[in-house]
Amino acid sequence: MPFHRLKARQYQRRLVFSLLAGLLPMVLGIVVTIWQTMTGVRQEAEQHLLHAKHMFERTLDNAELAASAVMGSVGKPCLEVVQGLRDQVATVPDVRSVGLTEGERIYCTSLYGPVKGEIDLDNYVGGKLDLMRGNPVTPNRPLIVYRQEVGKYAVLVGVDGYYLLNILDMMSRDSPLGLVVGPQMLLRDSRLTDQLFAPDTPGYLEQASEKYPFKVVTSISNRDYGAHLWDYSKVSLILYPLLSLLFGGGAFWLTGRSTSPEQELRRALDHQEFIPYLQPVVAGEDAHWSGCEVLMRWQHPQQGMISPDRFIPMAEDSGLIVPMTRSLMRQVRAQFAGRAHELPAGFHFAFNICARHCHDLSLVEDCRDFIEAFEANPIKLVLELTERELIVADETTDRLFAELHALGVFIAIDDFGTGHSSLAYLQAFQVDFLKIDKSFVGMIGSDALSSHIVENVIDLATRLGLQLVAEGVETEVQAVYLRARNVAFQQGYLYGRPVPMAEFTKQLTG
Repeated sequence: MPFHRLKARQYQRRLVFSLLAGLLPMVLGIVVTIWQTMTGVRQEAEQHLLHAKHMFERTLDNAELAASAVMGSVGKPCLEVVQGLRDQVATVPDVRSVGLTEGERIYCTSLYGPVKGEIDLDNYVGGKLDLMRGNPVTPNRPLIVYRQEVGKYAVLVGVDGYYLLNILDMMSRDSPLGLVVGPQMLLRDSRLTDQLFAPDTPGYLEQASEKYPFKVVTSISNRDYGAHLWDYSKVSLILYPLLSLLFGGGAFWLTGRSTSPEQELRRALDHQEFIPYLQPVVAGEDAHWSGCEVLMRWQHPQQGMISPDRFIPMAEDSGLIVPMTRSLMRQVRAQFAGRAHELPAGFHFAFNICARHCHDLSLVEDCRDFIEAFEANPIKLVLELTERELIVADETTDRLFAELHALGVFIAIDDFGTGHSSLAYLQAFQVDFLKIDKSFVGMIGSDALSSHIVENVIDLATRLGLQLVAEGVETEVQAVYLRARNVAFQQGYLYGRPVPMAEFTKQLTG
């Protein structure tokens, strides 16, 4: 064979081999991305369904509570009991109306008092729930009616569709969520339809309540997969062709594909690499340990301990700070709940939260689980508002902070006096503590301006009836200065550096 023909054939073989080697990372990457996208979208949709179901159940729990409270009024003259019905409407969350029935006849309501009306018991699924398009008072606003019967009588509790639609709107995101009661389904655009999602539809998911006759359903569309693919894998979609060109010149093993910073955070979260470090907070003239601040550290398997300022902003931007904080609370709970009796009375644990934590109500459940773990020796839970991203007051944040305070959770503003929104937070949220920033504390005794700032913060807190925590206390001069001005709590290297939980536990109980 002539030399030039041999070279041409070798070149063709190398070209084919190079093309195959170049296609390998692209094909594998596309397969992996599709699998991750399908898994991620489904898991996200299932989480939204489960959360929505729990929120609907809590709303109906309120209706059940109102019904139980007036159950003793059935059969009595309406004028004797109507005020009790109205009291439930005024005091129980989510409840819009309360009525009494005998058989299918309505004879008393919280709105009108004695009335004559009819209901159709066939409309009540399981005899308990009726999803309605509206009523004579608000004909264009859907509502759900909870029915609790006793003998021939029953109590009807109406729940405003506003609360139902608010839950659907928060949880729907890209995939549409529907609340299904019997043959009716409510969507977040206020549509009440009998055109239910078919269970055999591709992407169909549901979560049925074990307590009430309803379920929450969704249908994942191709658009959802496309949006998730672009949001989480757009860098990879651009990278695969580049990798194919790079590796197309020869036979190279595909050692792995580049991982985005967010994916690395997810990996670290899955492997529980984010661990709590605890710094003591002291109180009183004797500077006894009254609590601690829980700080997040990243124990990387190759890079060692990574500073929080390198990953916390990225975690907040991606939203991963929420499950990361949840993991931190679980670890602290697991460490101390079994030793609750060894903690000082009223000991508090403080965790940092940011704007991402305020996008939904899952934080309430995390706090409830934490507090309930210490029933043997109740502790105080403090959430410190950070200011890297502004927390905007809206209906969700109002409900979130209301439920947190109802649980007994305390709210503190971290690094008070340094952020642009500290005063705005005082106006928007019910705050319990102010934390004086360490930059001001560090100047005590050497900088007159900072001393004035500290005194002004103390004066402001006193006028508002708020507790104070001073951060960054490093000298006895600073400690004496703060105690003389009735700063109740102090925190800093003078009393202890942030340490792992095991070492903190040893120092606390030793």
